[in-house]
Amino acid sequence: MKFFLSLLLILISIKAFAHQPKLIKYSPSKENPHRVIYPEISKAYYGKLSGEEHYYIINSEKDFLFYAGILSPKVDENYKWLSLDILDEKNNIIYQADGSQHKWNAWYEPYARDWYWKGPEIGGEINQATGFKKSFLIEAGTYKIKVYNNDNIGNYSLAVGEAEFFGSNTFEKILTWTPIIFYIGPYMDIVHWKKFDITAYIPHIMLLALFFLLYIVVKKIFYKKKNYLE
Repeated sequence: MKFFLSLLLILISIKAFAHQPKLIKYSPSKENPHRVIYPEISKAYYGKLSGEEHYYIINSEKDFLFYAGILSPKVDENYKWLSLDILDEKNNIIYQADGSQHKWNAWYEPYARDWYWKGPEIGGEINQATGFKKSFLIEAGTYKIKVYNNDNIGNYSLAVGEAEFFGSNTFEKILTWTPIIFYIGPYMDIVHWKKFDITAYIPHIMLLALFFLLYIVVKKIFYKKKNYLE
């Protein structure tokens, strides 16, 4: 438990733009979009376009603060651009972020310990502390977020919401961040992004080192106990 608490304190101390991770293992379509719960709470949806656009849906009975941004994993020096459309209930485009016309810059995510290409955003003014746009007030209603590019091929991380919420207590914080630290980051690196980054395995190495130390300590205790009994 001390290991997890120490790791959690390190994460909390990092002043960065971070989102709760959500791994999307299917292709959410226009007819069957992925539902975004609590759209004001920051989330990162890790997905992969495989020939068709991806859709996310927001249903809100009250006005809410909205933000959406797109990232593409930085596997090499050639980025794969992606665009975002925000559709209303009648499927009219009300906001658009054209990735083909955007200047994609390299950006490091300290939580996942990965490099990304930072794409276009839909939001308000720039937050000077983070370099990302702030959320803005949008009317109550049903909205769809469309993720796409020219051939609908490529990996992405879709950020929705700005308000950071990592849990109201230590247990919730551990439940929130354990998946991205031990599973989502390495899984996306190897399975989808086809790369191997040793920094993604720092927590795994630390955990193995902790188990090894515990093994040495327990072994010494039992060894001394055995010699004493003899």
